[in-house]
Amino acid sequence: MKSSFFGVRSLFLTLTILLVLSGLLWAQEPTVQQNETQTTEVEKDAPAERPFVYSPQGRRDPFEPLLPKEPLVGEVVKKTRPEKVKGPLEKFELKQFRLIAIMIVKGTPRAMVKAPDGKSYMVKVHDYIGMNGGVVKDIQTKVVDIDQSGMRIEKSPDRIVVEEAGVDSVTGKEVKEDSYIVM
Repeated sequence: MKSSFFGVRSLFLTLTILLVLSGLLWAQEPTVQQNETQTTEVEKDAPAERPFVYSPQGRRDPFEPLLPKEPLVGEVVKKTRPEKVKGPLEKFELKQFRLIAIMIVKGTPRAMVKAPDGKSYMVKVHDYIGMNGGVVKDIQTKVVDIDQSGMRIEKSPDRIVVEEAGVDSVTGKEVKEDSYIVM
């Protein structure tokens, strides 16, 4: 007896859903036809419109800032290489490096420096070093001389000469400065 009750109930539910759906479909068809007739009447009354074409001539670029950013007189402008080109020696300030040794290999001076990360690196002239775009300009070895009384005199210590670009705080112009890495 329960099975017939549930069967009648499910049949009733199915018929109700079908009637609702058919009623919705039947009610939507006339509105579509009415919209089509209305649009044709509006199109007859309206003048022929041209499609809109954007011309940027005489207008500013909307993606550029309104005020251009210019460096201030005292502001330091660093010209550095792109990050993907930089080597491990360009991650640290020049003052953080320590000179360990200088050697001359086949007439070419080379130096070994210790970085703050604890690793040692070999550098030669024209290598990039430091965060400010420094370039190794010269590797100088110690010069020892003896004066007239027989005393030993050190004229120049072992050092690496690095040329860095900086900005003069008074004039704002780029200036090349020599810095040194010593033992």
